Amino acid sequence: LRSLALPFTVMEWALPPVPKPQQKSDSRQPSFFSKERPIVTSTVAAASAHSSDSKSGMLESAGEEAGENFAFALLNGSVGVFEVRGRRVRDFRPKWPSTSFVSPDVLVTAMAYRLPHVVMGDRLGNIRWWDVTNGLSSSFNTHRGGIRRIKFAPVVFGDQSRGRVAVLFNDNTFSIYDLDTQDPLANAILQPQFAGILVLELEWFPLRFDKKEPLLLCIAGADSSFRLLEVNINLSKSVQVHEGKVVKDRFRPMPLCSPALLPPPHALALRMLLQWGVQPSWFEAHKIVKDMDTVHNTGMHPTIEQRDLRHYMLDTSLPVIGDLVVPELLLKILEPYRKAGRLLDNDRVQKYAALLDIGCTRRFAFAAAHFGEFAEALFWLQLPHMLSRMNEMVQEKSLQHTKPTKASAEPSTSDTLHIRKSTKNYASLIERKNPYSGSDVMGSSRGALCANALERISWHDKLGGEAASQKRVHELVAVGDLEAAVTLLLSTPPDSSYFYVDALRAITLSSAVSSALYELSVKVVAANMVGTDKSLSGTHLLCAVGCYQEACSQLQDAGCWTDAATLAASHLQGSDYAWVLQRWADHVLDSEHNIWRALILYVTAGALHKALAVLRDSQEPHTAAMFLLACHETKVKLLSQTSGIGNVVEPNLHKHGPGDFKSLDLPGDLNQEQEDVLAVCEYYGHYQRTLVHLCTDLTPILD
Repeated sequence: LRSLALPFTVMEWALPPVPKPQQKSDSRQPSFFSKERPIVTSTVAAASAHSSDSKSGMLESAGEEAGENFAFALLNGSVGVFEVRGRRVRDFRPKWPSTSFVSPDVLVTAMAYRLPHVVMGDRLGNIRWWDVTNGLSSSFNTHRGGIRRIKFAPVVFGDQSRGRVAVLFNDNTFSIYDLDTQDPLANAILQPQFAGILVLELEWFPLRFDKKEPLLLCIAGADSSFRLLEVNINLSKSVQVHEGKVVKDRFRPMPLCSPALLPPPHALALRMLLQWGVQPSWFEAHKIVKDMDTVHNTGMHPTIEQRDLRHYMLDTSLPVIGDLVVPELLLKILEPYRKAGRLLDNDRVQKYAALLDIGCTRRFAFAAAHFGEFAEALFWLQLPHMLSRMNEMVQEKSLQHTKPTKASAEPSTSDTLHIRKSTKNYASLIERKNPYSGSDVMGSSRGALCANALERISWHDKLGGEAASQKRVHELVAVGDLEAAVTLLLSTPPDSSYFYVDALRAITLSSAVSSALYELSVKVVAANMVGTDKSLSGTHLLCAVGCYQEACSQLQDAGCWTDAATLAASHLQGSDYAWVLQRWADHVLDSEHNIWRALILYVTAGALHKALAVLRDSQEPHTAAMFLLACHETKVKLLSQTSGIGNVVEPNLHKHGPGDFKSLDLPGDLNQEQEDVLAVCEYYGHYQRTLVHLCTDLTPILD
């Protein structure tokens, strides 16, 4: 709606208007903080009393409720209030205080806004509030240091106080003030039992329907805890009574199964177990406890399975990476959480059990999604399909070497006709085979790129204007339909600004021959077009003479990464196609900082060693080790399918020593990088041992 290039320090939307309270005839004396210090309740009454004021009338009108307001503060201490109504943004034009109550050298760091009051906090610990309808303002110093957050408490009809705010300070402590009192600092809610809690974030629970219900304050602690604080305030005739205010913890009656509530080492231990594979029966706390109680009551000796927790680990055919004793140690460490039912709920246990036998990548995806890493989960789901496509490319390349074809030095006219015919065949191939059958949501495979291009062409067909026509030409050339592109270019009217460029492209595309001189001429014209910011037109000329890799380079230099990948998917093969994808992956990793999309592009390009190096550089030893296991499992499955063998015998998990990376059968260029693979395995073993020590030294937190 509007972009403002101003040095903002904080901005907050206005909360919905509060219900109008019951009018009471209580009298209040002015505060010693300021002559003009407003009482939050009294200012509302004053605003309603001055009904002749146009601004207050606008606030109470039904039409004003349709608008939205927000307040902001600038680096120089200026404060403003804007209104958004429909698509219009205008100055609210509030009534300013008689004197400026924010000096230019004060940096406002927190703000809360609920009509008609704006509350601000600065880095010196001052709290200021201002009534935008009558200009009254006041302030006091908390003597607690810088302020990070200010949150208005929810109010309901009949509340005698509307000025309760929760304040979070820079030292990760918090306090609750009632601005509707004569002395907010003296009436602050401070309880010594919460002095040791470091609060990272706080927010009021918004659902409150009766004034007798207590306020609920939600806080997130630095110890990975989530707490609900129940704030009971017993109001008497004097609002300065402090003894009636009680703050106590309020916990959920049911355990919340979230890894975010576990200590970080224990959460990482759970993630490692989910990746390796745990029998769903281990999560059934009551069943295991019942079996152990039966053993103790009958006096029988526990069986090996009851003494040994390793039988709860999934017996897979994957090679061993790391130490064998680590899973059992982690199972013992997480035993208190399992007995309390804090690890996985029944719904997630059933989903986890349904995918155990599908493959390790599904377990990795489940673990990532359970921890909120959905981009990583998508990467694990796509990895087998990308490896399968890479294997198909290798097989096609080997067939080309075994059956060499007669290559002409220069493409002939028949080659151009073949390009035109191949487009229809390729489009029909896309229609017969779903390009998204492998869950290629990121659209990095060959079929998905071409399918997306054809879909964009259909969109451009429905649009009119020169811009849409130019986009259609660009997409048609990218998918190789030169005949349709020429037809569209020749339909450009002479009075169009694109006429000469379109005529040049149409003549070149329709009469392209593969002579060296003509190719050189086209390259010169394309270079001139690039110099005049017509890089897309220059790439079309390069495509006419078969210089697709140079065209892809120009598109990538111009920032058209998806267009370059589409062009490469239609016309390039082997290392040329891989080079385009790898350059795209480098851009995604370095500029967009999207590691998971970059990894998929590296795998699609066959650069598995580069993908492993990226994982190592990101300091994620567990993810790098799981990547090796996923590559091993996918290659074994592909070999079993091509050889016609139903089951391939693989080394058992318990038959190899720790760090036995030699049993890994890795695809692509990973087999040539034994040192890097060994380093990943050793680093993963060190990570496991460090995690075990951290979990052992940490007491489980169940309260």
